[in-house]
Formats: sequence, C-alpha cells, structure tokens
Amino acid sequence: MPDVLSDIVDVYVFRRLNARVQFLLLQRRADVALGQTWQSFHTRILANESTLEAASRAVTELAGLRVSAVFSADYVNQFYDDTRDVLVLAPVIAVNVSPQAPVRLGDELRDCAWLDRDEATARLPFTGQRWAVRHIDEIMSIGDRESELYRLRMPPPPAPLRERHTIITATEQLSVSPNEEPDEIETAPGQASDAEQPLPTPQDDLTVKSVRLHMTEGDHPVPSSVEPEDHGNTDGEPESADERPSANRSY
Repeated sequence: MPDVLSDIVDVYVFRRLNARVQFLLLQRRADVALGQTWQSFHTRILANESTLEAASRAVTELAGLRVSAVFSADYVNQFYDDTRDVLVLAPVIAVNVSPQAPVRLGDELRDCAWLDRDEATARLPFTGQRWAVRHIDEIMSIGDRESELYRLRMPPPPAPLRERHTIITATEQLSVSPNEEPDEIETAPGQASDAEQPLPTPQDDLTVKSVRLHMTEGDHPVPSSVEPEDHGNTDGEPESADERPSANRSY
C-alpha cells in the first residue's frame, strides 16, 4: 500500500494586464528530462521551509521573479509517484508578479510565454493542471474584493541567486498597445515594486546568454506537454468548465 506524502508544491505565476489574467509557462530544453515540454512551477518542499517559502523560492530560481502577492488556489493536486510508491498531495498556490518584471530563465529552460487561460490550458497535458489554471483565472477575475478572500501572508524573500541566466526583457514580455497601461500590482508593506526598478535599456532587448544558474537540491522536474500547433483542446474534445481533475502521473 502506498504512503501518502505532501512534499511538493504546485505554483502558478500570473500577472494582471489590462484587466486580463495571464499565466507564465516554462518550456524545458530538449536535452533535459521532459525536453521541449511546457510546465508551470513545481518544486520539492525542503525540510527547513514552509510551503509558501518553497513556492517563492521556485519562482525566483526558475524565472528570476519576485513575488508581490500570494493566493490559495483552493485546490490540492494529487498524483501517484511510482518511483517512490507514494500518493502525493500537492497544494496549489497562485502568485502574482509585476507585469513589467523581466523573466530570467533557469539553466534547464529554453523558453517561456505569458498566456491567457485557454492558451495555457492547451499546453498543459494533465487534467489537474488545466483545472488549476481555469480555477485560478476564475478566482482572480471575480473582483478584487472577492479574490482578497484567497490572499495568503507573504513568505520571507528567498536568498538571492548567485547567478542569473537567459534574460528576457520587459519589452519582449509585455504586449501592451501605446494606449494601454499595465495594471498596478500591490506589493507587501516595505517591499519595493518591480515596476519601480529601472527598466531595461534598448541594448538589453537582446537575449543575453550567461553562465548556468546554480540550482539547489529543491529543484524538481515535472511533467508537461509538447506545445501543440494550435491552441485547441489537446484531447480533441471540448472540456467542460467544471471538469474535475484526475490524478497525474509522477512529477
């Protein structure tokens, strides 16, 4: 009989842009496990950290982003890990970041994309992942007063990374027309917003390759899917909005 563990956290990074919620997905390099697949943020919770601290660390390590707000997704993902013969219960956390913050990819990643709900669900392979994106989009779109019910306390900031990797500038990440302005992002008391930091210069619009990122023992690869040619349902059948998640394969 498998044991039940809860040592992994699933994190979905989102931003509010022109009253829309967009999700950040990451694509793995071809020469690593699960190569060329798209995924959200997932990490093992270390012995000396809380779930929220692990979530914040994963966002910083994999994308170089600073979390400005943390929300409960009101959902626990579950799957069977055959390598350990355990049933894993993974709390799902949604984190907000500044829409102007540049993404700095970790060394196992080759690309990233900010995607609306339907585009994001088209790239995620498992029902649990797609359901999480839909539910977070619903929570964050119902209005500020209602979404505040899901807000969690901010964890302490993670230790700074010693190295950064591929830099993708705010200019490349934002798709804002000249007449549109990014939504204001609320930050924790005493914490400067990413939007207040100096924006990249025109020279920074080039993708810069640097030395590999130092990854900690908390890094943990997760399953995801190959990007489809279109953004339709990968199963070929429409999914109902209230579809309940099924168990995933092991991360």
